[in-house]
Amino acid sequence: MARPEPDGERPTTVPLFPPVAVGMAAVMAAALAWWQFYSGSGERAEKEEVIKDLLEEERPALLQVSAEGSRELLEVLRGHADDGVWPPSGQVAPVTVERFPDDLDTLHVDERKEAFLRVLTPIVLAENQRIEAKRQFIQEVAHAFPELDDDQRHRLEALAERYRVDVPVGEGDFFRRLLRRVDEVPPALALAQAANESGWGTSRFTREANNLFGEWTWIEGEGLVPEDRPDGERYAVRIFPSLERSVRSYYYNLNVGHAYREFRLERERMRREGKPLDATVLATNLTAYSERGEDYVSELLAIIRVNNLVDISGAVLVERR
Repeated sequence: MARPEPDGERPTTVPLFPPVAVGMAAVMAAALAWWQFYSGSGERAEKEEVIKDLLEEERPALLQVSAEGSRELLEVLRGHADDGVWPPSGQVAPVTVERFPDDLDTLHVDERKEAFLRVLTPIVLAENQRIEAKRQFIQEVAHAFPELDDDQRHRLEALAERYRVDVPVGEGDFFRRLLRRVDEVPPALALAQAANESGWGTSRFTREANNLFGEWTWIEGEGLVPEDRPDGERYAVRIFPSLERSVRSYYYNLNVGHAYREFRLERERMRREGKPLDATVLATNLTAYSERGEDYVSELLAIIRVNNLVDISGAVLVERR
């Protein structure tokens, strides 16, 4: 179970953006408005909430479907695929659901896994696209620095604060540190961790809280209390409004959490050497994700291997028609 620091990302308490791409002009205007409003404010908590919403851009639109139960959901998802075959042959339909049906465990194990992967793969691919757009922006302004306009500088500063880069903007190895944190997670690894932590979508925390990765919160009243929580403990399992939000929080946790520094350094080495992000190698750097340590890593590697999740690494999210 993931245990982000108590001062980690606070669950959002502001209205969420709709699942559509936000125009760059609107984003820049929001950035300028944010800066003007908060430049003289000492309310850090409120500022962080605005930063989170400010950086919601570049989000591929996913079609949210619904179904009466898991059997119907599987048929709906298959109907949106060009060939109906899983795993995909390279292209993934941008179709998902906000939450899993409660009866997911009634499907045969192979069908349950198929439904789970059909729901989550588009979300993971969309999240990687969103992060890649941020990386492209960072790389572009790094080449242009310090000749940036106000909108570029404000957005860069918002990214630096969001991803907790403690080097002044543009100084020293600022851009390297920011790119180390603003980066993708191989689909095979994200899917394997989600499957492991959520029991392929059937756990209580996933059904009742949309929590795929076992993330905790220490904010009173904003989590689901585990039935076996020891007396005196304050932690709870975070509640997310959707599966997409759970995936996004997982990415953020890996990208900023102190416990995952080695994971980020290994990913950075792969980037520097021009190698693709290897899910199996990166998984070995996640012993701190669970109390099970090396056994947890072994479980992830087995899930990746047995379910051929590496095959999904080359998949791309097709545009909605």
